[in-house]
Amino acid sequence: MANTLHTSPGNFRAFKALIAAEYCGVDIIISDDLTQIASLSPVGKAPVLVTPKGNIWESNAIARHVARIGKGDSGLNGQNMYEAAEIDGWIDFGSNELELPACVWWYPIAGYIPYNEKAYSKAKIDLAAALGKIECHLFNGQTFLVGQQITLADICVASALVYPMKLVCDASFLEPFPNVSRWFKMCVDQSEFKSIIGDVRLCEKERLAPNSK
Repeated sequence: MANTLHTSPGNFRAFKALIAAEYCGVDIIISDDLTQIASLSPVGKAPVLVTPKGNIWESNAIARHVARIGKGDSGLNGQNMYEAAEIDGWIDFGSNELELPACVWWYPIAGYIPYNEKAYSKAKIDLAAALGKIECHLFNGQTFLVGQQITLADICVASALVYPMKLVCDASFLEPFPNVSRWFKMCVDQSEFKSIIGDVRLCEKERLAPNSK
């Protein structure tokens, strides 16, 4: 029985596991049939990975599982226990600090949620604050978030930023974050990223949601 990832098309949370699979040689079948998703996950949300041993839900858990079962030399989990803990920290940072403001900003453009001026303004502030933390971490010329190669830290954090970087984070917004921009471009230019998300063209002008000023 193969590993099957049940997810909606273009789900950035699914990118985490799919990109990891490219790096560590794990075969994953993708299914966009979500009619049974409620029975596959206790929270009833995609993505869900159906494996020979059972179902795994929550995108970070899925990505970690894929990295663990892949070829041992991928390095996605770090080179030692300390790096593994660092990676876990950045994965949690992506979920806790990046995903919410990023989604509040770009979801109205995709029609997922209604536009709200107050939420929009706060999302921009909160996302800038989160990017500022990454900027400080990368300030001394560090190429990757952890160690000397792509890890799950880079994959998960970059996945959270794919749509914001394409749709709303224009040059003026990113001006205070040159190292974040450099790091993000480095990530998405990798062949393993491109095979899942395609070529990422960075936002030139912020797209505005319907009914926004």
